[in-house]
Amino acid sequence: MIITEITRNIKNEVVNKRCDLLMIEWYESTKRIQRLRTEEGMDIAFKLLGNTSQLHDGDILYEDADKIVVIAIRACDVICIEMLNFLEIAFISCEIGNKHLPLFVEGNELLIPFERTMQTWLDKQDVSYTLASRQLLRQLNAHVDANYHRRLKSSTKGIPLFIKA
Repeated sequence: MIITEITRNIKNEVVNKRCDLLMIEWYESTKRIQRLRTEEGMDIAFKLLGNTSQLHDGDILYEDADKIVVIAIRACDVICIEMLNFLEIAFISCEIGNKHLPLFVEGNELLIPFERTMQTWLDKQDVSYTLASRQLLRQLNAHVDANYHRRLKSSTKGIPLFIKA
């Protein structure tokens, strides 16, 4: 079966059908083309294009009279940093960006997939953190669509931009 778009999420509705889970890792949620197998053995291929570029926990991939196939993101080992003050978070976020590590936010915490080098750096900087097993669901990113800069007529400072369409 080939999935080209995701239309619904199970978290927004009540479903009384058998649920076949497609377990994925957090980093697989952004892959546009892949082939996976559900817990019950159903083969599913993804070719996500356009606005459907990411899988979310609870996305319904397939539905028939008896069952639904739902995405479930596995929990993984993470470093949890409680957000205390702006300056400390800016300092930590800058280092995370320099290492090109993904950053997730959950409530009042920054979550980073566990990396020994990041743990060592946090220890050297005397930053308090905890290790836990969590689902990574809300990734921070700075991506804009391809036409964003074409639509933008001036900068945030009001300076005209000379970008040809």
